[in-house]
Amino acid sequence: MTTRQEWLLMALAHRNGDPMSPAQIQKAMFLMREEAADLVGREFYDFIPYNYGPFDARVYHDLDNLVQDGLVTSSQFPGRSWNIYTATPAGIGEAAASKRQANERGVRYLAKVVDWVSSMTFPQLVRAIYAKYPQYKANSVFTG
Repeated sequence: MTTRQEWLLMALAHRNGDPMSPAQIQKAMFLMREEAADLVGREFYDFIPYNYGPFDARVYHDLDNLVQDGLVTSSQFPGRSWNIYTATPAGIGEAAASKRQANERGVRYLAKVVDWVSSMTFPQLVRAIYAKYPQYKANSVFTG
């Protein structure tokens, strides 16, 4: 079974060197959990309603581990206090190996999810998630 860290790395690698924001990453992993749970397994992330919708702190722990392993880079987004994440060439190679072992339907769905979350602005993404999953607005500070 493909691990949650492998799904996370495959999501970042799908961007082929383009970064993802924390919101994009959280929402992509959330959608995999909600809409492809049978493909990602029970040891995946568990999301709670938080400031900007679904959140699992383990996503950040896994990102930190991927950075430490040299599979992902982290850099501060200009003018913001948060980081963006990019798969390194080694990470892209590792993700390709994971893809060959992963559920094919899951990999295809992950690509669609990553493309979708990456196509939106932050407010558009949060609003879209809240529209489909209103229960995740419970602790929101989002006013956009």
